[in-house]
Amino acid sequence: MNYKHFSIDERVILSQLLVSKLFQKKNGKPNLFKISKYMERSVSTIWNEVKRFQKLKEYNPIKAHKKYLKNRKKSVKHIKFSYQQLMWLDEKFNKFHWSPEIICYAYKREFGIKFPVCFKTLYKYVFLGLFGLNKRNLYFHGRKNKSKQNIDNRGKLTSFRTIAEAKHNKNEFGWFEMDTIVGKDLKSVCLVLTEQLTKFEIVKKLKDRTPNEVIRVIKSIFKTNILKKIVKGIITDQGKEFSEWKQIEAYIGTKVYFCDKGKPTQKPIVERINRDLRHWFPKGIDLDIYSQQYYDEIVNIINERPRQCLGWNSAKKLFVNKIQNFI
Repeated sequence: MNYKHFSIDERVILSQLLVSKLFQKKNGKPNLFKISKYMERSVSTIWNEVKRFQKLKEYNPIKAHKKYLKNRKKSVKHIKFSYQQLMWLDEKFNKFHWSPEIICYAYKREFGIKFPVCFKTLYKYVFLGLFGLNKRNLYFHGRKNKSKQNIDNRGKLTSFRTIAEAKHNKNEFGWFEMDTIVGKDLKSVCLVLTEQLTKFEIVKKLKDRTPNEVIRVIKSIFKTNILKKIVKGIITDQGKEFSEWKQIEAYIGTKVYFCDKGKPTQKPIVERINRDLRHWFPKGIDLDIYSQQYYDEIVNIINERPRQCLGWNSAKKLFVNKIQNFI
């Protein structure tokens, strides 16, 4: 239950009710129960407020408010971070861009004790710019992104498997969602693959947005038999770059399924992880200016990021554990 402190206006009203005959007992004393009901406060709250003075008749709203403000200043909790804690916080937030929630849970898991402040307080520190915390490192800055449900007009694919045919257990390992992210003027592009269960992500640069280039990169990703073994199916959209899907099926030995047009929410995992990628590579920039090595470094940061939906484990840890069963 949240406690709401008295405002100066409420204190003025209370002072008037204390002397009003309508709110007095038969013996002439103020009826605190009746006053509390009128002000929609508990009796104990009213009593705690008026006992600032020795006698009820001496209650003064201005003096009461000054006492309240003085006591509030004394009650401020001064948080002290150790040097090691500040260095740890700086690395996780400013370098790896972990959210305050992740920082608090990861700290407790790593050191066995609670972080000095809760994640809500840490958010306040971020927005105030305390301890060198830069709010630009927050992934979404409090924004809620909504899918625009845009329809792809680049052409039509025919004779393909639909998303309705991709029936499988959501707890089954080996189902991938595939997508592309594009850069400035739709010229630079990257291929993105996300494993549904572990949220593990693979990102590779494409020379262009053509089917042959997609096939080339797919073959480079799944060149090892271990990765081929784990793939149960691939879900993607109806982009023309995936028109040679039969070659993908033949090379990996799996099936490719396509979402309905304008329905990106049918592959929600890769769409969600793409938002993490866009934090590091905002829309409108030229993706070709970055090397594949840099993409690998950023993707590794994302894959090593603890996630609440994974029980505060990282995608990389779960993916590696699952792969051990196929070796």
